[in-house]
Amino acid sequence: MSSTKPEGKAKKYNSVTNNHDASSVEMMKIHFPDGLIVEVSGPYCTPQEWASRTSMTEDEVKQALYDRRMARHQFSPRGDLFVNVVMETRRLLDAKPWNR
Repeated sequence: MSSTKPEGKAKKYNSVTNNHDASSVEMMKIHFPDGLIVEVSGPYCTPQEWASRTSMTEDEVKQALYDRRMARHQFSPRGDLFVNVVMETRRLLDAKPWNR
């Protein structure tokens, strides 16, 4: 009997670090209404991951999320706060810091 499960790309598993290989991460393309296309690794990330991507400390990221100075997402009313990567990227692109 043949399998009914669709064949997908096999993810590489690194047994040394017990996690998926970084080369197996597929980028998501986000299309904005004004024609801009941005590639991100995921729509949300943890404050720790955002701090490692930027020059902010983890405490600064958490405080910005709590104060709503940063785009955020919460999956449940009492759940953890995540950085909304798509909206934060859009906000930063709209600021156009390279024109100053």
